[in-house]
Amino acid sequence: MTSPLHRSVPVTDAAELTERWRGLLQKMRAPDSRTLCLAWFLPDGTMAELVVPVDDIPVEPDRVMLGNLAQLTEVVAEHERVEPAELHLAFCLERRGPSYLTPDDQAWVAAIEAVLRGREGRDCSVHVAADTWVVPALPRVSW
Repeated sequence: MTSPLHRSVPVTDAAELTERWRGLLQKMRAPDSRTLCLAWFLPDGTMAELVVPVDDIPVEPDRVMLGNLAQLTEVVAEHERVEPAELHLAFCLERRGPSYLTPDDQAWVAAIEAVLRGREGRDCSVHVAADTWVVPALPRVSW
């Protein structure tokens, strides 16, 4: 039997993506600082092998960093033998603190939307996590 966290199990809707992040974060160490995790999903909903945690991100969004991270999509696409536009880039902002979206979280979500969707034209989503709390903050454009 294949675990629902296994990358070969397709993620087909927003609830499954939230559960995937919850499971992935449980397997990772709890961050000492703010961490932005990136994962890529193929057109069939399966997950690429690479999950990238970026530790010690600042409280205020760094748009240059986001643009640089978006370029990783090219590398993942080449490895997975698909076009970059076919990949869905899923972000999860993990941090300590309250179990609700803070103004700092909302600023990061807005920056990701502006840089990735606006400037880069990429399909992306954002979740925010604190402890066992994980919520979608920017949904995927389409499933």
